[in-house]
Amino acid sequence: MAVNDWKAYLCPVRNLIFLWAWIISISAAAGDYQLFEEHGKVGLKDASGAVVLPASFDALGWSDGHFSLIGQITGYRQHNRWGLINLKKELITPAIYESMTSPGGDRVIVSKAVNPYINKFGCIDLQGKVTVPFVYDGIRFYGLRAVVMVKEGTQYNYGLTDLNDKTILPTRYANIEPIGSLRYAVRNFENKIALCSETGAWVTGFTIDRIDAFQSDLAVIHEDWKQGAINRNGELVIPAIYRELSIVDAKTVRVRKADQWALRNAAFEVVKHVEADQLEFAANGWARITLDGRVGMVDDSLNWRWPLSFDEIGTIQNNMAVVRHQGKYGLQRLNHTSVLPTRYDSLVVEGRFVRVKEKFEGKQVWNLYDTVGTRRNPKSYDMIGPFNGSFFPVKHNRHWGAIDYRGREIIACVYDSLLQHYSPWVLVKFRNQYGIITEDDQWGIHPQSHTLQLVNASYLLECKDTQQILKTFDGSIIYFTENPVTIFPDFLREKLPNGKEKDVTFSGLPVPAPPTLPPPKTQTASFRESEGFIGVKRDGKFGFVDRRGRLRIANRYDSIGEFHHGMAPVQLLGKWGFINTADQIVVQPNFEQVDDFMDGTTRVAVRGKWGIVNSTGQVLLPLRYDSLHRLPTGHWLVAENNRFGLADHRGNILIEPRFEQLQVMSDHAVRVEQHGKFGVISHDGLSIVPIQYDAFEFQRGRQLYLTLEKTSWNILELK
Repeated sequence: MAVNDWKAYLCPVRNLIFLWAWIISISAAAGDYQLFEEHGKVGLKDASGAVVLPASFDALGWSDGHFSLIGQITGYRQHNRWGLINLKKELITPAIYESMTSPGGDRVIVSKAVNPYINKFGCIDLQGKVTVPFVYDGIRFYGLRAVVMVKEGTQYNYGLTDLNDKTILPTRYANIEPIGSLRYAVRNFENKIALCSETGAWVTGFTIDRIDAFQSDLAVIHEDWKQGAINRNGELVIPAIYRELSIVDAKTVRVRKADQWALRNAAFEVVKHVEADQLEFAANGWARITLDGRVGMVDDSLNWRWPLSFDEIGTIQNNMAVVRHQGKYGLQRLNHTSVLPTRYDSLVVEGRFVRVKEKFEGKQVWNLYDTVGTRRNPKSYDMIGPFNGSFFPVKHNRHWGAIDYRGREIIACVYDSLLQHYSPWVLVKFRNQYGIITEDDQWGIHPQSHTLQLVNASYLLECKDTQQILKTFDGSIIYFTENPVTIFPDFLREKLPNGKEKDVTFSGLPVPAPPTLPPPKTQTASFRESEGFIGVKRDGKFGFVDRRGRLRIANRYDSIGEFHHGMAPVQLLGKWGFINTADQIVVQPNFEQVDDFMDGTTRVAVRGKWGIVNSTGQVLLPLRYDSLHRLPTGHWLVAENNRFGLADHRGNILIEPRFEQLQVMSDHAVRVEQHGKFGVISHDGLSIVPIQYDAFEFQRGRQLYLTLEKTSWNILELK
């Protein structure tokens, strides 16, 4: 830094140190004085009780309610206006200001009526001289700088000046806040922040989204989803390249980069990668990608389709998705064009129609759109309910009606409520009475005091006094009772006084009871045919017959299964074995559970432990495993103590059960999980892909791998 630059830097710092020392001294002096009141007026006494200012003022101090002295000067109020006075009882200014506050230092912020309706703010010095003209709608002091505000319409524009109204930054920003004593955070109307010096020199561009509170003289800055850090001087200490940053102390921070999702080819080389907190694939192959609470979309090759513009993206249906941004909902096509903009408080897609709620002229209203974005209803409603197959129930001015899918009001909004719909009838409540109308708003049954209920399109139930009356719509009575009834699709169920139930058809006749058939003397159970044999049960024992019903294997077994590959499981004395088609026992009944044979092997269990035997009963895999499952590849997935391994189709162990997950990917590769990490090993247990990934998916159709590597925290020591 050049000598002249150091002088320019040190000069305002010396002034600031002197100013703060002076403020501390005068604040202490204010404690030597005490306000007192006489006859509704306020005065000032010194520490000895001597009157310094007589009790002739409405208030002393400042318009924000507190009292202090700037040297020998304070504010006073008379006739609802403020002015400056010293302790020599000399009025420095007349009482002409609407408000007067002391930000510290030798300036006072005052407001003045520039017309009968508008007050403007400015500054005066301790001699009453105007140093900042009355052109602002707000002023905040920070050391030797003032943040000033100008209102245009409903929007405030912020700028930065010195204490003599020399412009440092023009009034065209959304906000300005100090960062320490030498830097300011300036926010533009695109909601981005830049840092500038007290001379107005830009330290950064408008790339910062948020600045956290200072901790140990450091503050985390956020740029998009990345984080860095600045010091109290607004200097960039750590560039914004990290997903997360945690301040330990003034010299130490913890940092973590973003998690990495990657597509890899058959050689496991990275084809494409993205940084994401979360990746959720949809049915169309695209994925919702989440970073720092914002959501976008990538395709199945991890190419960006939607930027990180939304807080939420719903399920993709018909090449569209409901989106949410800053609490508002919209509807987007997959090509990232808008069907409906994100301005609605509620949005519901139902087939080809969209019901939306928004605020209009201070009132919440509902409208109906189609999925092309065309509004269907000419007028808005207080409520639009779900489509019931015939119409949308709507509410307007506290009364209910209905619109069709074109948005036409087919039932006028004159009803207390729409209670029930059974096309073509609608049960309504009208002026606290019950009636039935058609879907084109014609009375079928005029309003009456008795409760009505639609049974179906042909019948209704009327509750008249204590009677339940089943009627047709032309008024014909079918059935009546004083007992409670429940409506079922094809009948009424009446609760009798003795507690029994009686079912009545809609013709008014009792529902006939089903006929009771006497049990056969000999019960026979039969099974489906398998390899020409059909299992049968006679007199409690099982055997087999052929297609013509001829007995092939006598009924002498406690239970049986189907024939597969010429063998069927049979149970004798509570144990299972296998017989062949000649009724010869080929596997002795020694097992508590068995499965069907396939490729010459099956699984068997004793006391909950599983193994594998061949067609002669030879044990190929010992009965020691908690579970065994034959995979489509012919391999066996073996489990022991919640760990998985792999055996070949003959029961030879290829991979000992030591993994939390195991999936056969090909004839030579197996996807495994160990200690929460994924990788690929060969059928011989040799490493193909290191077990280091936090997620791992093989896309067989494209011969690609999708991997996730979560990053860990690291320590950065600052110089």
